[in-house]
Amino acid sequence: MKKVITVLLVATSCLMPVAASELQLYQDPIPYGSYITDLDSMLTDAVKRNHWVFSKGESGLRTANLDYKTYKIKTELVVKDNSVAVKLISAERPDCGKKSCKVDMDKVEGWLVKLRRSIAYDVTQAVRDDALKRRFAQ
Repeated sequence: MKKVITVLLVATSCLMPVAASELQLYQDPIPYGSYITDLDSMLTDAVKRNHWVFSKGESGLRTANLDYKTYKIKTELVVKDNSVAVKLISAERPDCGKKSCKVDMDKVEGWLVKLRRSIAYDVTQAVRDDALKRRFAQ
């Protein structure tokens, strides 16, 4: 019995780094299906809730940028298969006046998770509104 438990512990400890390196919390795509008709409008409203700035380039590239305290964060909002995912492009501290201006990735990831949560909240509201319309239409 001890050998079985030891083998299981070793196997799970070997698999942990593989599972952790797949996706960050903020990278998980948010499916919106057919509930969102004007995606750019929804993204603009969701993104500005936490002081992010949404922009869409001529090539269709959707970005969200945050300029907060000494941090400048640039992300791409990847739209694929009726889902939206947040992808970090860069995080830097160009206006820092200290000698050591390291980027605190825990803070950056926290802001990215809040961005994803804000987008997911708006998608959830659209799904809820659609369900209520269908419920009362009958």
